[in-house]
Amino acid sequence: MRTKLFFASLILFVTFTSCKKEAGKDEVKPVEVETKNNNFQVTLTATVKTDDNFQLYYSQDAYEVPYKEENSVWTAVKANDNPQDIVFNLPEDVIPNYIRIDFGTNEGQKEIVIKNFRMKYYSKSFEAKDSLFFNYFIPNDCVKIIDKKNSVVQNIKTKEGKYDPLFYSEKALYDQIQLIVK
Repeated sequence: MRTKLFFASLILFVTFTSCKKEAGKDEVKPVEVETKNNNFQVTLTATVKTDDNFQLYYSQDAYEVPYKEENSVWTAVKANDNPQDIVFNLPEDVIPNYIRIDFGTNEGQKEIVIKNFRMKYYSKSFEAKDSLFFNYFIPNDCVKIIDKKNSVVQNIKTKEGKYDPLFYSEKALYDQIQLIVK
């Protein structure tokens, strides 16, 4: 009887000791260092069904026309039937007054559905969802608004053959930028 009790105790001891060691291994995790990006960030959430490259221009002073190439950021966009975040990280210490978003260079681009526009600077942000986007941006003649309520646009060529679909920011967006950078 004592032998059975001894072996039973030994088996329980080994079982609980080995389980405790495994649990201990799970508790030791590497420390993740979170790097903060405090640059001004613009995110356009949209459904883009054809691979393309989007570009964001910014001006730091008065409303600049034309925008300068050196004051721009490119982002590659992969085709997706679902909305995706198209993120533009502006260079360090750049705070725009006005921005322009070029909706691609691919002339075969299909309809684009705009779901959200977001600007972030440190812990402050501003968002314009769906059709509210049009309260802050004006399209040029290479963008046709197919359905304003559902924020559907189509890039087009002009009669002259020009293809440069883009949206210019309005004074209302300038006002929102000033609120998040203060």
